[in-house]
Amino acid sequence: MCGIIGMIGERPVSHLIYHSLITIQHRGQSSAGMLTYDGNIHVTKDAGLVREVFNEEKKINREGNIGIGHTRYSTAGMDDIESLKKNAQPEYLVNPFLAAVHNGNIYNCSELPLITERRPRTDCDIQWLLLPMADQLYKKELSPEVIFSACEQVMQKIKGSYSVLYIADSGEKPYLFAITDPRKIRPLALGKSDGTYCLASETRVFKKINFEYVKDIPGGSVIVIDPKGIIFEKQIVKKPELPCMFEFVYFAKPDSRINGRSIHKTREELGRLLAKEQPADADMVIPVPESGRRYAIGYSRESGIPLDEGIMKDKDERSFIQQTQEHREKVVEEGLSFLRAVLEEKRVVLVDDSIVRGTNIRKIIHGMKNAGAKEVHVRIGCPPLIAPCYLGIDMRSKKEFIARNTDGSLKSSDQIAKEIGAESLGYISRESLQKAIGFNVCKGCIQFPEGYPPEMQEDVKQLFKNDRKGIRAYECL
Repeated sequence: MCGIIGMIGERPVSHLIYHSLITIQHRGQSSAGMLTYDGNIHVTKDAGLVREVFNEEKKINREGNIGIGHTRYSTAGMDDIESLKKNAQPEYLVNPFLAAVHNGNIYNCSELPLITERRPRTDCDIQWLLLPMADQLYKKELSPEVIFSACEQVMQKIKGSYSVLYIADSGEKPYLFAITDPRKIRPLALGKSDGTYCLASETRVFKKINFEYVKDIPGGSVIVIDPKGIIFEKQIVKKPELPCMFEFVYFAKPDSRINGRSIHKTREELGRLLAKEQPADADMVIPVPESGRRYAIGYSRESGIPLDEGIMKDKDERSFIQQTQEHREKVVEEGLSFLRAVLEEKRVVLVDDSIVRGTNIRKIIHGMKNAGAKEVHVRIGCPPLIAPCYLGIDMRSKKEFIARNTDGSLKSSDQIAKEIGAESLGYISRESLQKAIGFNVCKGCIQFPEGYPPEMQEDVKQLFKNDRKGIRAYECL
């Protein structure tokens, strides 16, 4: 899971890309980068947050009316600082000139060295979207039809999820173009303002930079934009779309929309349905900040139990997407404070979006009880996570899910409640999740393997067999 930005127009775009990257920082915290182009390549990328990477004015204001940007959430390669630097995006080649950023995950990377003689210079799966595309465009005069044909060839070779942005130039004029996987697992939307066009992972970007939302890019599509703002589109593969369930549950910000569906309203509706399915006898509803807030609003309104703030968030970092368990625990320990004046002698419904490993929720419950909470009843707006995601969420191994026993069997809610120190635990059902979102989604992590797209189910079963603790299965084939 990452954040991607692409812009093209008749004015410099680097400052707009910088502010857009700030707006999608939540999608990736391991590295950030930007590339702009004016016949020369201007690139800055490094490990760290956007404001750390672009900490000087000269790095923000760069030449070029076309550019791409990236905030990376690592799902490939190692997690040490040197690897994060090495795998930062954008990535580019000079023969032909081609630059790219990617959101998603290509899981058949082990097969792809057979289709190109070009050798990757990083460990990231962006290479398997960049190198075959470069082969297809090599020594060709660019046109929309040439780009459509190249994209179709690449799409036939790769498996997984991808929303990819490219810049290409054969000497006359550069193009910005994008491809989306046939199931549209990862979001991508188009906005415009005064002749400048923006492709972005989330629609909230357009509000930040005062662009007008135009449309969501359909699955299996190629969209090409030239410097004059002429748009060419072609849907290469047409299949029913299956957006990632976890985008709605956790990843996207509440002020974004995916396929026209408000993330804010979806999470409130999930909370409302959760209250109907999993009631609790309690004095107050408390959200885990910020991830549980919209769920808690819906839960409180439906149940009639008052909503209050018993936990304060001190840091603007997301614990789930930290690179290591040590960092995840540090964010929780240093980032939360518990209000005794609110919690003391109270029976609390603690509401959050999901439980993966259980470490964070366990620490939160412990903190609440230390602050005087009499009972903590946990309610979760996502069904139990039981299987790794092979399409871009870094849930690496089947052995890290608290909902699974070591022998592979699934735990009951009562078992998990006891482990995390709660008086009770209730998850929303898969049926209510689907109802709240309003259309079909990829549910592979909560319904394995049937929740994955049909054409991927045999592949993910093999990846599941290859699973080893702490290792991404698709990197071990």
